[in-house]
Amino acid sequence: MCCLFGIIDYGRSLSMSQKEHILTVLSRECELRGVDATGIAYNGQERLHIYKRPLPAHKMKFRVLSDTNIIMGHTRMTTQGSEQKNRNNHPFGGTTFALAHNGIIDND
Repeated sequence: MCCLFGIIDYGRSLSMSQKEHILTVLSRECELRGVDATGIAYNGQERLHIYKRPLPAHKMKFRVLSDTNIIMGHTRMTTQGSEQKNRNNHPFGGTTFALAHNGIIDND
């Protein structure tokens, strides 16, 4: 199916490189649940950023802003909708929210 992962740095004690390293390790472990696409959503510079690509996690380079303290990630196993169309990959969202799910929506 898919896998969800994330980091919450409550005390803002992790460096940017530590966060990027943790993201790399978590996402690669999550490849067991999906290698068709990988994405993250995070807050930084007072706005939401979503970065996703139709690549397995081990081919992704994660870069987050230094003031980021919440990061959500997703690895995808395609069940419907091509991963080559990046709009099908997770996280979904806009400027105020991000969403990822683990399952199939069959009444779309």
